[in-house]
Amino acid sequence: MTATRQAEAQQAARTLLASPLAAELSAAERSELRAVADGQYAAAGKWGAIKAAFSKIGGFAKAIKGKYSDFKKWYDGLSWWVKAPLKAITPGLTLLEIYNALR
Repeated sequence: MTATRQAEAQQAARTLLASPLAAELSAAERSELRAVADGQYAAAGKWGAIKAAFSKIGGFAKAIKGKYSDFKKWYDGLSWWVKAPLKAITPGLTLLEIYNALR
């Protein structure tokens, strides 16, 4: 995993842990995200842990399995407090890049 991708995963994990979505995570999921945020989690699992956290958002699993247009429609229908952690994966990423990273 490149240093950039690792930094993106760490930032996303920190943001998720600080968001209202963290309350919906199990203790094991929060622990895994803390490890990602601290840079201690195996490279292969970083985006998987973040995807698991986002799976707590209603409709995410179906949206991410579909086409980009399905994902965009789902995303556009989210409230701002749900979008905030998703946007925070890294400043400057487009929605398409987020979609591709989480697939």
